[in-house]
Amino acid sequence: MFKNTNKKLHNMRTKTFFLLVIFCILLYACKDEEIVNTPNQTSTQASQDHLFAENIFNDINRVVEDGFNDNGLSKSSCANYKSIAADSSDADTLIIDFGEVDCLDEYGKLRRGKIIVIYTAPYQDSLAVITTTFNHYYVNSTNWVQGSRTITNLGRNAEVHMVFDIAVDANITTEIGRIDWVSNRTRIWTEGKNTTQNPFDDVYKVVGTASGNGLNNNDFTVEITDSLEVNLGCLLPTVTYNKRCAIVSGKVKVSPNGYSDRVIDYGIDGCNCDYSVTINEESYLIVVP
Repeated sequence: MFKNTNKKLHNMRTKTFFLLVIFCILLYACKDEEIVNTPNQTSTQASQDHLFAENIFNDINRVVEDGFNDNGLSKSSCANYKSIAADSSDADTLIIDFGEVDCLDEYGKLRRGKIIVIYTAPYQDSLAVITTTFNHYYVNSTNWVQGSRTITNLGRNAEVHMVFDIAVDANITTEIGRIDWVSNRTRIWTEGKNTTQNPFDDVYKVVGTASGNGLNNNDFTVEITDSLEVNLGCLLPTVTYNKRCAIVSGKVKVSPNGYSDRVIDYGIDGCNCDYSVTINEESYLIVVP
């Protein structure tokens, strides 16, 4: 009888031991899974994606403005410009055609495809609406730009500066994924408005918001917290095709889903494409390609 009792106790203890072992394994496995799935809180992916899309559309803005200029100085040698103005009472169309083969232009970018601009009046005219779309438009061979960008001239503000509403709803397909980007901004033309044939003395102040979905398929929002200064003098063509970006100062707050806020500081060093991103009081350098 005692022998059977001892055997039962032994079996119970053995079962209890194995149950404890299995429980511990499952417990630590769950902890490891939590660690693996916890987002990298120092990731700058959303900031990079926003800066990349923003730079693409600042460049498109310059290409479109060049298309309206008659001076011949800032027009791309890679593009064919075709104006369609069949009815003066209706919107006109400007087609900027870079052809079907990549062409390196004066701004150091490879381009192909078409930028199609429909406009109700010239850029400087109050209430003018300029809508830009794309037909197989690629930048630097692999970045396929789709969507639309609309500029509305809102007239002049109290300081007699021309004010524009700029709305972008677009996406950029890259070699490693797609960036969806929606931007709503107000742009104030503070310098250079009296020399309309020379875009490179133009300076703008920009405020507004943006949102998107990045290469890691994560959503993010953006708010300009310190107005951006856009200096088109930074985009003056150079013989060496130096990489240059137009935003020279200002700050934005980037809020990726599941992450703490990031702050992008554009004012590191003039016209270059180097920006500082601060995450939890730590700073990281981002270079816009």
